[in-house]
Amino acid sequence: MDDGAESLMTVHLLTHLGHSFPVQQTLDRLLEWLCLDIRVFLVSERVPPLKYYERYRKRSCGFPGISILLFLLEDLGEERIFQVHEQFQRPPWRYQRAQFANGHRPLCAPCQQDFYGLDEQLPVWGIRRVHCSPEILRITLYCSFDNYEDAVRLYEMILQKEATVQSGTLSVFVLYSTPHAAVQLCLKQLPIGVVAEPRGSAALQFKVREIGQLVALLPNPCVPISSTRWQTQDYEGNTILLKVQSSSRTLETNIGLSQKHNDTGSGKIPQDCMPAPLPVQPGNPRRRGQQIFQIIVVTVAVGVIGVVIVI
Repeated sequence: MDDGAESLMTVHLLTHLGHSFPVQQTLDRLLEWLCLDIRVFLVSERVPPLKYYERYRKRSCGFPGISILLFLLEDLGEERIFQVHEQFQRPPWRYQRAQFANGHRPLCAPCQQDFYGLDEQLPVWGIRRVHCSPEILRITLYCSFDNYEDAVRLYEMILQKEATVQSGTLSVFVLYSTPHAAVQLCLKQLPIGVVAEPRGSAALQFKVREIGQLVALLPNPCVPISSTRWQTQDYEGNTILLKVQSSSRTLETNIGLSQKHNDTGSGKIPQDCMPAPLPVQPGNPRRRGQQIFQIIVVTVAVGVIGVVIVI
């Protein structure tokens, strides 16, 4: 296993309780066709149950925010491509039709691709044929028309490298490459009016040397979720995990900088970080009424801290 290549990006997928092992097996069987010697996908279980608003929230009709495409060589045989396609026809895979805000597919949208999925909140998958090496595993993030250029600069900053391939609406980062197989991160600009719908059970993890200077340049708040990992979002709402490779002293400094950024920033606080409402204490209504009027006077003077008068 190539540790250097593995350090660029890992895709974390969350499943319901008891589903992580079969999902990991399903993906491993599918990716065997590419003969990769690195693990790109890590499947884990969502420990707490889904909240009510997550299960019944309004369904979006945007284009799937993340897709994963297998580019397979035709020269290796039609039968091989047919067998991969057959895997998508069997459970737990399901065909997923891309939907758009206006209820139909615009002519310029990326709608020629058939997609398959394991869950509505996981990335969609598909197959494409190629005529020359290498075969490719491509993770594509779809960006709204206005956010595309900012998104390219964001991922260049995180990866500390420029896109290898750039066109008017497409940017490709090579994460891993051999003569026979490659792993790519791709950013694709959607047409005007087409909205990208982020996948709520997927996260892209990148390893970074430091977080302190990076936090101030991120478009959304960045919060620590462990001693070494931080969570933020890109312009489309896709979850990004930043795994810090630093000394403990640097980590402590970075935590302080990130908390200061979150306190003063204008970004939206993630719902998972919202404090729970305080419980209402039952009691005597008359006594509560007597506690309504409180006068708190704080005087700044030598030897005087404050006076509290309760009526």
